[in-house]
Amino acid sequence: MKQFLATFAVIALVMAPLALAGDYHTGSTLICSDCHIMHASQAHGYNADGSGNYAAYDATPHEYLLRNSPNALCLSCHDGQNWAPDVLYTNTNSDVRAAGALNMPGFGLDPTGHTLGSTDVAPGGTWSNAQGLECVDCHQQHGYNPNGGNPYRNLHYSPGGAYAYPGIIVDYAVGTNDLTKDVYEVTDTGPNHYSWDNVFYNEPDSYGSDYVRFCGGCHTNFHGLPGDANMGGATGTEWLRHPVSGADIGAQGGGHSSLAVFQGHTNQVKVMSASGDWTGANNDLTPSCMSCHKAHGNQNAFALIFMSGTGTVTEEGDDGTQARDLCNQCHVQGN
Repeated sequence: MKQFLATFAVIALVMAPLALAGDYHTGSTLICSDCHIMHASQAHGYNADGSGNYAAYDATPHEYLLRNSPNALCLSCHDGQNWAPDVLYTNTNSDVRAAGALNMPGFGLDPTGHTLGSTDVAPGGTWSNAQGLECVDCHQQHGYNPNGGNPYRNLHYSPGGAYAYPGIIVDYAVGTNDLTKDVYEVTDTGPNHYSWDNVFYNEPDSYGSDYVRFCGGCHTNFHGLPGDANMGGATGTEWLRHPVSGADIGAQGGGHSSLAVFQGHTNQVKVMSASGDWTGANNDLTPSCMSCHKAHGNQNAFALIFMSGTGTVTEEGDDGTQARDLCNQCHVQGN
């Protein structure tokens, strides 16, 4: 069974014209009735004659006037629909999702990424949700950021409720890159604008980007600059944890990572570039969270991307079959 709640999938005609125009649930697409119901008793649509589609609802009232519990409500549109990003397990749409897929009981295994409903403590941190992981722990349902601007994919300004890095706003440019922003989308229209080959990552500052800081909101110990006590790498070696910023591919030499090796792959994992040139011509390619992991998850343990550099790209990688293939994207040992 692919679709989680088929009965909640009746708003396609209402949302389809808007869902492919950038990030939804913000600005003119912040439509209250998509998610809220005033009296838990709706019997017809919003047109004067009673016509019009609307999302079905759980007859038991929910807090905040929601039509259902948060995860079930989100999945009513974001699972099994071809007019909205499908974020759970197998993809209904044709794109290779940049973020991959979430899992939950009955729809995948815990070790493969973020598990909806999980009460586990975030690896590398202390945060957990006693009620179980919810979509809104990472995404701001109203697209709001107190620091201003429209965050990329409505990512939360306070991931997991832990405001670990004040000033977070994962911002983005569309069509024409802006190196001061964290993410560059080639286009925000068309059915595949969530695809991995449409999304690129800038490196606006020495820490990397607010994208990196966002992940650090929950996975705190895995993030830092070279020389930080939790990271190591004070002299460019002696790393305690893999760098997520401040260390470019090939910068150390001496048999560590190699820019030439990375450039030699037909398929390459995503990295950050301060210059906006991901060919490596400016020697500024920096691996980070998205280089090794899918943000939502995939069908590999730890949501790792087994990218050997050849074959057809999928959310799991390409022809790669093991973590070694991922390491050899950048490292000379084993190549």
